Amino acid sequence: MYRLRRKRPEHSEQAIGGQRRRFVQAFPYGLVTGYSPNDVPCPPDPDDRHVLAAVHGRADILVTDDRRAFPPECVRESLSVRTGDEFLNWVADRSMPLVMRTLARQIDYYRRSLVAEDKDAVELIAHLRKAGASRFADRLENHLADPSGR
Repeated sequence: MYRLRRKRPEHSEQAIGGQRRRFVQAFPYGLVTGYSPNDVPCPPDPDDRHVLAAVHGRADILVTDDRRAFPPECVRESLSVRTGDEFLNWVADRSMPLVMRTLARQIDYYRRSLVAEDKDAVELIAHLRKAGASRFADRLENHLADPSGR
C-alpha cells in the first residue's frame, strides 16, 4: 500500500483503503500483525521492511524480482525467495489445470477491461514476458500449442 500511495498520490485514502480491503478479503490469512518493521534489521532498503512481515509471519515463499534486497541473512531458512517467473513456474509444476483456468479468467478480464474483443492469450502471454516472466510465458505458449504435453 505504501508504494501505491507513493506512486499514485492522487488516489484518495478511501480508494487505497478499498484496495487494501480487497487484498485482505482475497487473502484473509495473509495479514501479519504483532511486529514492528523497526525490529527487523534488514533489508537494506527501508521501504521494503514491510515485506519482511513474511519473516515474522508464516509465509513459505517471498516473491520478488529484487533478490538483492532480501539477502539470506534477512530471511529465515524456511522462507524461499523466488522471482515472479520462478513462482509462476512452481505453481504450474503443481497444477497446470489451475494455471490454465486462471489464464482463461485473465483473458476474459483482459477483454472486458480493454473493451477489445480481439485480445487473446498471445497478447496476455506477451505481457507476462515483458513483465519478466519469460520462462513461464514460454511454458504457456508450449502448453497452448500442445495441451497434451508431448
